[in-house]
Amino acid sequence: MLGLSRFLRWFRSGRTTPAANPIDAVASALQIMGYDLTPYGAGVALLQLQSGYTAVEVASHLAHTTLAQDVRKCGQDIDSLVAFLPHAKALLRILKEYKDSGAMREAQWKNDSTAVWGIVAVGPEQRAWLEQVLSDPIATKELVAHSRISYTNLRP
Repeated sequence: MLGLSRFLRWFRSGRTTPAANPIDAVASALQIMGYDLTPYGAGVALLQLQSGYTAVEVASHLAHTTLAQDVRKCGQDIDSLVAFLPHAKALLRILKEYKDSGAMREAQWKNDSTAVWGIVAVGPEQRAWLEQVLSDPIATKELVAHSRISYTNLRP
């Protein structure tokens, strides 16, 4: 999740690069969030970019979709579920920085940060959040990203 300040400098500088590939911008933001874009995820990202979402908003969606898939795989194992909390906290901090810098719209930040918290907050509403986030048949048909975080190392 390194490189956020570099990405924000690029974003504030007018968002121009020699290779202005919007998928590269999504992949870059996603890496800062701790994920690597898959080829299928690049296709999903392109569809979302064409719908008017910013690269950061698309990356956020792919990140919390992947987080939800990872959490769902843990089932009811409380130790595994609690291990996601440090990453979620870091992800929320990153999303807030994006929002504060103007890379993410306020409304999108509210939706995504609420979803991230709903995904990792162990409790009776967690399963409903997982089902809601994972209800998108396109974004969940295949993996859109791979986590670079070893959650087993984050266990308390």
